[in-house]
Amino acid sequence: MPQVGGRGQERLLAARVAMAGELADLESALAYIVGAGVGTIFLNAHSDGAQRDYLIDQMRELNSDVTISAASSGLPERELTLILIGSARTRDAAEAMNFDSGAGGIIAARLDSPGRIAIVPSRPPCLACAGAALTTFGARSETAEPIAMVAATEALKHLISPIAEAAIVEFSGLTTTTSAAAASGRPDCPICGPSSRRVSRRSL
Repeated sequence: MPQVGGRGQERLLAARVAMAGELADLESALAYIVGAGVGTIFLNAHSDGAQRDYLIDQMRELNSDVTISAASSGLPERELTLILIGSARTRDAAEAMNFDSGAGGIIAARLDSPGRIAIVPSRPPCLACAGAALTTFGARSETAEPIAMVAATEALKHLISPIAEAAIVEFSGLTTTTSAAAASGRPDCPICGPSSRRVSRRSL
């Protein structure tokens, strides 16, 4: 990627990223991440095994420098987790990953209406404290695919040059508004609070 430069490309190749979501939601974003040269990808895709394995084979052909593997639980430590919340079960996965102390930074895109992306480079804050409400999944946004691609772009930006502050990107059609998220966790938060033991929930 000429616009990234050699050092940025090295950072991408060294990065370890988890991606979670419905397979149909992940396909385009995954191809973008793989094509950019992110070195290690753990794919947590809700689909049957044959479809998932076929997609992984396609991605390996797209970029042989990338290591990509299926993962459903016990995800290893990584720099970033990208979650595309396109169903009730991926909303549940996002909640579980929010508790995962090995998740690194988290970028979570809600693909229901109104669309929203939470960018949490480190914790605290967790997703909930940052203002990313992990509420019941609603009607799917008409711009779900563009939202997913914006989330993938934010992931690459963070891996190349780490983002310092949490932010929320809100969508109205294809128009976006970005606002700063809470900079710290709530005292009563089981993840961010001072009495938290930072429990890691590995099973998704």
